[in-house]
Amino acid sequence: MNIYIPIEVKARELEGKTLLALAAAERGHTVILGDKSSTRSLAAKGVLPPGILHNKSLTPSEKAIKLLDNLKKHGHVITCQDEESGLIDESYEPFARLRFSEESIQKTDRVFGWGRHDTNALKKLFPELADKFTATGSPRVDFWRDDLHAYYDSGPVSEKAKSLKPFILISSNFSAFLNQNRFFDVIARLRDANYFDRTPEWEQHQYDNYAYQSRLIFEFIKLIRRLSAQYPSINILVRPHPVETVSGWKKALGTFPNVHVIREGAIGNWLNECALLVHNGCTTAIEAAAFGKPRIAFRPLPNPIERDIPNKISYQVFGIEECIDFVSKILNKKNIQIKEDIQQSQKEILGMRFTNLEGTLAAERIVDVWEEIGVDLQNSHAHPKDIYLLKNGIKSVLKQQIQKYKKVLKPNIRNNRKLLKSDHKFAELTEYQIGSLIENIQSSTGKFKNVDRKKFGEKSYLLFNKNVNY
Repeated sequence: MNIYIPIEVKARELEGKTLLALAAAERGHTVILGDKSSTRSLAAKGVLPPGILHNKSLTPSEKAIKLLDNLKKHGHVITCQDEESGLIDESYEPFARLRFSEESIQKTDRVFGWGRHDTNALKKLFPELADKFTATGSPRVDFWRDDLHAYYDSGPVSEKAKSLKPFILISSNFSAFLNQNRFFDVIARLRDANYFDRTPEWEQHQYDNYAYQSRLIFEFIKLIRRLSAQYPSINILVRPHPVETVSGWKKALGTFPNVHVIREGAIGNWLNECALLVHNGCTTAIEAAAFGKPRIAFRPLPNPIERDIPNKISYQVFGIEECIDFVSKILNKKNIQIKEDIQQSQKEILGMRFTNLEGTLAAERIVDVWEEIGVDLQNSHAHPKDIYLLKNGIKSVLKQQIQKYKKVLKPNIRNNRKLLKSDHKFAELTEYQIGSLIENIQSSTGKFKNVDRKKFGEKSYLLFNKNVNY
């Protein structure tokens, strides 16, 4: 089969989707792994031959529904796993109402859940479409497993993390206040995508969250400065959320010799080497729990808007002095009694939300389903060489589109620009980056040694099994 795996946010998705692409290519499928806009666009225009298109969400905006219709028109099978996950609140239903609709699910062949928590909620919310949902787990979570921890022992980002040890990791979750895009542009984008129509209270939530984050981030800034002064020989590493601006964090913090603002690589590289994690309501805390890393939920301004689940499985502190005390105990390896309710919550949360922390990799489970639902695509399977030869034709198509759009936009380009900038989500994908990543996955898993690759576009690669006679 031909399989197309788009990536929206490189720092969040590249590792998991590369693992997924390797698992599919190893079995003889022809895979294109690349940036979301060009990969989906080429598939929806029929430039790429029929295959499985693996979506990153099913948000039912008018534009998204049109994309699904065009993919179906050109013979593609559509699957999806929401990369936002929606797993950091007690209930999955509010997230599901924002990100799914009966129409968008009907146009999709299979939706992959991260675990029983989201899959069961979707089945309950859309009972007539229950057979569309399968709890495979996420390939991103595959890297949290004990048997894949060796992945983080090498690679350029891991080496950089080792060079900064010992360090305290501050995981930022201020995507409203420090967003790359202006707040009112984000609001307009959400309105255009019909979020406020589906859940009217979501508009009020955006304003409340922005106000809360503007107060909370100053408490974090004061904490970081105190940690810097208290532990001058220990590095403080601030990890911005993928949509946050790195320069904004640096400007807000000021300059301190042992404070670093870094978003390079995936968060797992930094978690693996950190002494401890400090956060507030951040998904990274769930990953840290799987890693067995000490984690502190810094809650100086308790508020119902905080995300419950990450805080629940962390040591909760409510002021700077209390936080400093906990950090000191962890750094000095003093015995900290883990409360029984935290241990129980952690076990239940990880078990319900993530299917693939043990057993078969999620990447393999997803390919199993693709092979089940993609039987009719076998006849349209293109040879990797034939796909590769499409490069020149694709360049020509894209060039024609660019020229066409320039003519339309030139008279009024300011008013017709994209509402939100998104280049920061997937800036580049070099041969060195993809090569290092693939080699590290091959080495740490002992699998996928037969997979080869070719550069397919500016930010995309063709993966295939070099030993298969296509």
